[in-house]
Amino acid sequence: MSLIPAVDAVTSRPRPQIVFLISVDWFFVSHFVHLAKRTQAIGFDVVVMTRLEKTGMALADFGFDVIDLPAERRGQGANGLLATVRRVRQALSDRPGALLHGFGLFGMVVGVAAIGSRRAHRAVYTITGRGYLAADQSLAGAAKRRAVRAVVAGVVDHASVHWIAENATDLEQLGLDRARRQGRTTIVGGAGVDPDKYVEATWPAGPPVRCLLVARAIWSKGIDIAVEAVQRARATGTAIELTIAGGLDPANPRAYSMTQMEEFAAKPGIRWLGHITDVAGLWPHYHVAVLPSRGGEGVPKSLLEAAASGRSIITTDVPGCRELAELTGGRIVAAGDAVALADALATCDVETLGKLGKRARSVVVEHYSESAVWRRVSTIYLGGAPTQ
Repeated sequence: MSLIPAVDAVTSRPRPQIVFLISVDWFFVSHFVHLAKRTQAIGFDVVVMTRLEKTGMALADFGFDVIDLPAERRGQGANGLLATVRRVRQALSDRPGALLHGFGLFGMVVGVAAIGSRRAHRAVYTITGRGYLAADQSLAGAAKRRAVRAVVAGVVDHASVHWIAENATDLEQLGLDRARRQGRTTIVGGAGVDPDKYVEATWPAGPPVRCLLVARAIWSKGIDIAVEAVQRARATGTAIELTIAGGLDPANPRAYSMTQMEEFAAKPGIRWLGHITDVAGLWPHYHVAVLPSRGGEGVPKSLLEAAASGRSIITTDVPGCRELAELTGGRIVAAGDAVALADALATCDVETLGKLGKRARSVVVEHYSESAVWRRVSTIYLGGAPTQ
């Protein structure tokens, strides 16, 4: 790694630099690598700092400077976190004037610790949803939310910080009213989806109504609720099937085990595929997307992909999911309510789902594509500050 700033061959001026900071490589590749590619295309040198687990080495093939981080998503000690902060601080010191773009709570906390009190670097932070922290309705969960709000609003936020959120509720819940008043917030409506990859899929015959739930095998996604709802709907004579596509995520605090997922899949009308790399290739076999999330979403990318594929969505009344369903004409039920979800599933018919799916695609292509997200984010990178 060179300590000399890269120089533009035409102007002899140092090229602008951006450091992307995120907890784990696969999440960056699946959701945000399109930002890095587009930033590189407009003349930035791109650095990606993340823990390399599954797909991170492929980032180097795009010409990015990839720096491995020692901190793990779960069970890391103070030493791992401090080592990560030191590594990020060194990377920023080597790149005076670089823009830092951190993702999630990890990016915020590590980013502000690495930049320090002098605020020598301008920072952008993306709120990627509040995850299990928002879904946990226990007293301990409420206490954690208050603590995170105090840190984000009182420590991370600063006049040199711009906030990107996927829904307006997250800005409110994290106490970022001052940033909103000062024009330092932008709502992008999700990570974006590529409508050329997720095309309007061919429509399968039916009945049965075939439902697809794309999500990691974790409690907050409501997989257990979907399984129960399908069992209830089938018990009333509804011809319906559910397929779950998503791998195990043992680092999550409420992860399902292999045994639990196999128990779900053993029930009538339920199938579990595990992790699938080609989700776009699944949609020609299914009529509707189901995600009974308990909360903590930004805007679920799996629902954006479903809508781009011409599929209607059935989801829950939680931030991010609710807004997308309202715009696309999808169905919304109360979070945690398997009976309400069963009723929604039992009233599905293939013809209506097809019409709603066409509407869903048109909405996503116009408002939620990767290009639409880039138009908002690039303005921030280049020094503007669009507000929404």
